[in-house]
Amino acid sequence: MNNQTFTPETDPENRPKKSYRFLFIAAVFLFGLSLVLIFSDGKKDSSKNPPGQGTPSGAALDSLLFAQLPEALKEHGLSDLTLDDISFNPEKTQAVLWMAASDSDTGELLAREPDAFLALWNDKSGRWELFQKDDKTFLSKLMESDFRDSEIYARFTEYDPKASTTGTVYGGFKLPWRGGLTKRLTWSVGHTSCANNYCLYAFDFADGTMFEITAAKSGFVYHFKDSCNNGDSACTNSITIQDRSTTPYTYHLYLHIAKGSVPANLRKFGVPVYQGQTIAFADDTGYSTGHHLHFMVVEQNTLNACLTYCWGKSVDITFRDVDINWDAATQGGRPRLASEASWYGGSGRTYYTSANTYVPPSHTYNIVLLYK
Repeated sequence: MNNQTFTPETDPENRPKKSYRFLFIAAVFLFGLSLVLIFSDGKKDSSKNPPGQGTPSGAALDSLLFAQLPEALKEHGLSDLTLDDISFNPEKTQAVLWMAASDSDTGELLAREPDAFLALWNDKSGRWELFQKDDKTFLSKLMESDFRDSEIYARFTEYDPKASTTGTVYGGFKLPWRGGLTKRLTWSVGHTSCANNYCLYAFDFADGTMFEITAAKSGFVYHFKDSCNNGDSACTNSITIQDRSTTPYTYHLYLHIAKGSVPANLRKFGVPVYQGQTIAFADDTGYSTGHHLHFMVVEQNTLNACLTYCWGKSVDITFRDVDINWDAATQGGRPRLASEASWYGGSGRTYYTSANTYVPPSHTYNIVLLYK
C-alpha cells in the first residue's frame, strides 16, 4: 500500500501547566551535589579546568537550579517542565539538564523523552549560560562541550536533514505488550524530542512499571544492546527487529529497555522473532524521564550504523488493535493523545489496550514417500 502520509506544517502549542515538584527535586539535586563538592573539593586538580573557569560554588549551583533555570523555562514558554536529572562534566562547569513534562490534570511526571538544556559556567560573569535544545546555538555549544563524545551529543546530531521516506503507511502491527493489558500513551505525533521530524510517527508507552515488551510484528533480530545499567541517562539499551516482508526493508526500534532483559534465545543476529513474543522489558535507560518504551519504525535508507543503538526517520504505521485514526488500506489505527489531535487532527485518547498474543510458529514437515 502506498497511502501518503500527512506531515503538519505547525508544531504543537506549548500549553502552560503548573509543576508542583520542581522545588523539591531541585533541592534534592542541590543537596546531593553539595555533598559531592564538599568531599571532592580538596582532591580536584584545578589545572583541568578550562582557562578562566573555576569550579562553581554551592551558591552558583543554587542560582542555576532556583533562579536561572526557572527564568530560562519561563523565557522559552516551558514553565510546565520539571527538573528530572542532571549530568555534569568532571569539573562541574558544564551540565546537561533533563526536563520532564507533567500531566496537566494530575501533575504526574510523564515517562517519555525529556526536553534538555545545556548549562555552561562562565567564571567571568559568575553566571551560567543556558541553551535550550531548540536554540540555534545549542548544537554548536554542545559540540564544543565535554559532552561531544557522549550519547547525549549523538542523540541531537544523528540525523540527515535531507533524509526522506517513501511515504508508505505500514500495517500489520499490534501494540507492543501482552494482550489484554492497558498502557498509557505519553507521546506520539507531538514528539519534539527529535530533530528534523525524526520522531513524528514514534510512540511512547508507559504504565509506571518495567513492563514486558512483546514484538509488535514478526521479523528478525538485527541489533540489540542491554548492558547499560537501569536508569543510566547516558547509556541507551534497545533492540531492533528487521522486517524483510516490506520493500524497502523496515526496522522496528524498541528503546529504553532494561539491563539484561533481552531473552537468551534472541541474543543473536538473524534469529526469527514472532508477533507477541517477549523481546525485552521497559526501563529508563538513555534519553528518558521514566520507565517507558519508545517505539518507532524506520526504513532502510534512513537507518544509521547502529553503533550504540539503531536510529532513523520514523514512518507512518498502524496497529490492528487500535480503533481510532483508522487507515482502511492497512486495517489499523494510530494511537494519539487528545491534546495532539487538537492541532494535528483525528481523534485522541490516553489509554490503549493491547490484543497482541503470541502464537508459536507451526512447522510443516514434508514427508516424502519412496516407492520402489
